[in-house]
Amino acid sequence: MRSEKEKLRSANVTIEECQDKIRCLTQQRDYARTHQKIVEIPVEKPVLYKKCEACDRTAYQNAKARYETQKEQLAGQYKAKTVMFQTTLFLLAWYSLTTTLFQAVQSDMFLVDCKLFFNDLTSFIQTFIGWTIDAGQSAAQISTKIPNEIIAGIIYWLLLILIVGICVAGTGILAILIEIKVIELYKKNCWDVITLLMILTSASVIIFFGESIKKIMSINLLLLFILLQGVYVGLRCYLKNQLDTKLY
Repeated sequence: MRSEKEKLRSANVTIEECQDKIRCLTQQRDYARTHQKIVEIPVEKPVLYKKCEACDRTAYQNAKARYETQKEQLAGQYKAKTVMFQTTLFLLAWYSLTTTLFQAVQSDMFLVDCKLFFNDLTSFIQTFIGWTIDAGQSAAQISTKIPNEIIAGIIYWLLLILIVGICVAGTGILAILIEIKVIELYKKNCWDVITLLMILTSASVIIFFGESIKKIMSINLLLLFILLQGVYVGLRCYLKNQLDTKLY
């Protein structure tokens, strides 16, 4: 029993010593955490090469100068070829256009159809204006219910001018908006060499084979040309939309 008690006492002493050490180490740890200092240690970063102090970069400057010279030469050659291509294209387009116009002037049937087209257009405008005036006069008849003749006359002309002006101005604005939309579609989808070739080709075919076309179907040649352009613009817009949809 005595030996066991001594062993127990020595164990308790050892436990107390360990606890004291743990307590001391904990205090040191807490002190180190609260009083630590950030020390920057310089580290050499490895590089792939070392710069020579006596280097004057002569090789680099010479290579750069050669590159700039070649770049300017190639830019000049590209600009010259672009100008030559545009000039050739303009001359070909001018030749094709003048040839087509001269042939159109010599084609009696095409000239007759052009005159008929513009005569029909003028007749339609005159008819539309007549309808507008008739509608304005019908609407202005409301003024006859006014007993005072002077006031009735003033209201009659005011209503007539207002109705005719609104109809004519609205139709003109609508025509201008349609024209602007068509021009925007041309610039967005059809402003290229293909469109120029299509215009010249369709005009040439209609002018040269006008008599054969008139035998097959009774249609105004100028109207046929305009319809072909409309179909072409519609197809180009449709194809471009389909291509953009597939890309996205």
